[in-house]
Amino acid sequence: MATPPAFPFRPRSYALSAGASVAWLLSAVLVAASDSPPAAPAKAENRSAPVPTHRVVPAHPAELLKSLTNGEAEIECLVTAEGKVTEARVLSASHPRFGEAALEAARQWEFRPGARGGVPVAMRVHVPFAFEISPDQALEIMAGHPLHEEVKETIVPAAQLPSWPSPKKILLPRYPASLKGSGKYGKAVVAIVINKEGRVIRPRIVKYTHEEFIWPALVTAASLQFEPIKAGKEPIYVSMELQYDFKADADKPKDEVKPAAEKKSKPEKIVSVASGAS
Repeated sequence: MATPPAFPFRPRSYALSAGASVAWLLSAVLVAASDSPPAAPAKAENRSAPVPTHRVVPAHPAELLKSLTNGEAEIECLVTAEGKVTEARVLSASHPRFGEAALEAARQWEFRPGARGGVPVAMRVHVPFAFEISPDQALEIMAGHPLHEEVKETIVPAAQLPSWPSPKKILLPRYPASLKGSGKYGKAVVAIVINKEGRVIRPRIVKYTHEEFIWPALVTAASLQFEPIKAGKEPIYVSMELQYDFKADADKPKDEVKPAAEKKSKPEKIVSVASGAS
């Protein structure tokens, strides 16, 4: 039975919302500004640093996006008295491709030039860029397909079908490495919608016993593939909940996932999550 890959960094949110963004974060702050060429010191109140008027967000390198790699880069450039960027170079980068992407973006920036004594002058500035993949974006990458899909048709609850939908291949979540040796066990329930192609969309955590179970349950549910479900000859959208059991005595649970409505277990303390936009 296949096991989805683990997430390399801790997610900060756990549900894909209707307005979820897949854009990486950009941080651009002028941390240093100096006249170029060097000039005599000027009074602070008579000197102003360049201010960005047009920013270009660097593209997250495709191979680093696929491998869920975050990173950063810092660019030094000369902002001319006309506000143009010249002499840009990479000061530092956590990966060469991040440096290349940041450099390409920085060269397209435009500024209100810095000034000394009210007169525009050329100044050097440092511009840091952060490349961060959001949990929503990471979930889509790991699932291998878009997870947000606008649905204007009726979504049929699985309980109304003659039989529960069964995935083509059973996937089991990994027991969180951070909990190994803790003896903790429990479950996580994920609500999903199966689209007309049999792919999972809109995965959303519903209940969980431990926060660490949330991410592996979401990744596993989002990666499932079903045969298209039909009403007569027409494919339909179907909603259902999946419960994943996590056991402390193994790296992955031995029980196969079953629809939440079919699971029977002893009562245990679980956390319910308020329903978001569907």
